[in-house]
Amino acid sequence: MREFYRKRGSVVRWENGTLVRVTESGVAIEEDGVFTCHPERREGPPAYEDTRVIEVARTIESMIEPPLRIERLIVSDGFAEHEFDGRTWRDETSRVHCSIVNGRIRALVDSTAGRLDDIPRIAVSLARAEQHEREPPPRLRVAPNVTAALLPSLAGLAPPNVELLQTAGGIDGKGMPVEEASADWPNSYRPSYRIRPVRMPLNLRLRCDVTEIEPDRPLAVALLAPLDGLTMHVLVDDGRRAFPATVRVTRIDAVAHEAVWYPYGGGSFGGEMML
Repeated sequence: MREFYRKRGSVVRWENGTLVRVTESGVAIEEDGVFTCHPERREGPPAYEDTRVIEVARTIESMIEPPLRIERLIVSDGFAEHEFDGRTWRDETSRVHCSIVNGRIRALVDSTAGRLDDIPRIAVSLARAEQHEREPPPRLRVAPNVTAALLPSLAGLAPPNVELLQTAGGIDGKGMPVEEASADWPNSYRPSYRIRPVRMPLNLRLRCDVTEIEPDRPLAVALLAPLDGLTMHVLVDDGRRAFPATVRVTRIDAVAHEAVWYPYGGGSFGGEMML
């Protein structure tokens, strides 16, 4: 069986004050278990408008004041057109990655250009954070941005009182509708024409029978490092102080119903969670 995939796209990216514009076209072919890919000479797509990227980057920069500083800021906007097995579709991307530093502590922000609400909250906690790690509180709330980062790690490992679901909506890497599912993930993820599509859950969300969140619990407001499986290095704010802590997720007490989409893996809907 021969599978033929074609993609062309354009993206504009702000990288620490430098604008990078990329347009590309490429082809991927899979036949008899062999995957090959190569750039394609064809008329490229029009360059993507850079106005929003610049505005978003400047907005983020205005949110960060001493003693904090931005170590890395990447804002990207773009679109891609796809062809596969007689199907054609188009999608747009909007991504923000930011690392904010106070002394030896680095908070990580991954979101979209339309969702910058997390940054001021993280900045307030980070500005008064202690530099030395403490033991995590026995009970903890987890902010939606941290929950969203955790969800891909829960596939096949979610505690028994919660259910990990793929949310229906959108198109997958083979041009098929994304279906709601809780196992035997039916859809494919293809972040680039240079990578073979893989079967994995997209647009993850976590469902729990308990949805009420206790507002007085300390809050894990941000990741301080990429996740290591179910171990999170986070910034905790208990209202009196903020400090780094390492948390191992062994149980989940509740998950709020309201959730926001974040660009982790094939997408995650992060809602506030209690551990």
